[in-house]
Order: sequence, then structure tokens, then C-alpha cells
Amino acid sequence: MKKRKILKSILVISMAMFVGISAVGCGKTETAKNEDAPKVIRIGGTPISQVTYEAIKPLYEKEGYKTEFVMFDSNPVALQACNDGDVDIDLGQHIKFVESFNKTKNGDLEMVKPYGYYTGIGLYSEKYKSVDEIPEGGKIAIMNDPINMGIALSILQDSGLIKLNPDVETPTIADITENKKSLKIIDMEQAQTVAALKDMDASCVFFTHMSNAKKDPAKFLARDKVMINFPMGVIVKKENAEKKWVIDFAKLLRNKDVQKKIDDKYPSVFEFYTSDDQVKK
Repeated sequence: MKKRKILKSILVISMAMFVGISAVGCGKTETAKNEDAPKVIRIGGTPISQVTYEAIKPLYEKEGYKTEFVMFDSNPVALQACNDGDVDIDLGQHIKFVESFNKTKNGDLEMVKPYGYYTGIGLYSEKYKSVDEIPEGGKIAIMNDPINMGIALSILQDSGLIKLNPDVETPTIADITENKKSLKIIDMEQAQTVAALKDMDASCVFFTHMSNAKKDPAKFLARDKVMINFPMGVIVKKENAEKKWVIDFAKLLRNKDVQKKIDDKYPSVFEFYTSDDQVKK
């Protein structure tokens, strides 16, 4: 009887030890899956970007990640913070803007596939209902960064308001070769172009900024023809571009529930990619 009791006790202790070791082993496996991820992944962006973050957050955190959102008042500042390592992921800028940042600021950033969506840039007016109504000597606001300035000027050219030097790939105001109406084209930080509408005859504005200002992005006089090739998505330091925690976040941009939440908040603002092949470089 004593032998049976001793054997039974040994068996119980052995099983308990096995269960304990298994539990520890499982914990290590779960941690190992995300072992290269920061303990808290810091996502940076403007208030517009926060909508995307909030849509992704519950699904991403279900995969075992912890996150927090860091708010910035402009896209250039958010990009700089990502480049400096103050945030781990940046949201809200298009790929050409990132490439321009890398060139001008000696940056080391990359947009990760899969790409998420793209938005548009429109020519808007609160005084006129057509491009033809814009008067002689009228004032038009455009963005002051090189890439978006080039897109805005192309919209004005396509609308018949100006002509640009055809030999310049990314035109600036200095590359206007014809301006029959003697328009005053005023460049400013992109977020200010929507606020400038009240003082301008027209303004080139991102759909996102129009929507954020409670204005209808669909009521443009003219719009760009190129923004499908300017994807927006997850931006990180190049050294992190292939890490699992980054790609897991980027993949959620293709999730239908995530897209619906973004579209509900910003109707008529974004179009979502179904394939990265839609982007022509």
C-alpha cells in the first residue's frame, strides 16, 4: 500500500511538472513569434491617419501586438519622426512624398507592400462653379512641397489655365511658360490649402483635407489624373521593411472590415487597391 501511495505521488508531481513546463514552452513560442517587434509599436500620423489606425488596431492587437498612436500636426513632421525612430510606423503620406523626403532630408524610409489605398487632389472654389469663371488675375493656392506642387500645376494645365515646360518631370511655379489670365499662384503647406479657400479664387486640395474640413471632396472643378500611382500605406525605416510585425500591419489594409470603417468615416475620399500591380511606376 505504501509503495502504491509513493508511486501515485511521484506520478502526480511528474504530471504537474510536465504541465508547468508545457505552459512555459507555449509562452515562449507565442513570444518568439513577435520577438523582433517593439514591446509597444508606436504609430505616427495626423488626425486623418488616426482613422486608419483605429480601424486596424483591434485586429492587429488580436495577433499579440501592443500599439499606441502618436499625433502630429503635419505629414512632414510625422515622416521626420519615423526617420528619427520616434515612431515605428508612419501613416498618411503617399509613396512619392516619401521618396521626395528621402532625397531632400537624407531619409531612410520605405513604403511596405501591400499598399492600402490612394486619394485624389482636386481644384476647388467657393466662389465659382467652373474653371472658366476663374477671373483674370485670380489667386490660386497650391501645395509647396515639390511632388504635390507638380500634381497641382498639372491639374491647372489640364484645365487650360496655364502651360508648363514639357521638358520638366516635376514642375514648379518657375516652370510655367504661359499664364494667359495672369493668375497669382500661391504655394503653401498642403493642410493650409483648404483653409485658404475663403480667401482664394480657387485652391488645389487633397480629398482628405476637404473631408476633414467638413467639405464635399466630390465637388471639384477639376481633379488629378495620376494619384492611382501614388499609393498610401505603411511607412517604416528600411531596416524594418521586411519584418513580420510590419507586414502583419500592412496586410490589414486589405481587410474588408478595415476598409469599410475608413470609407464610413471618409466617404468618396479613398479608393482601395486590390493588387499592387495597379500602381504604375
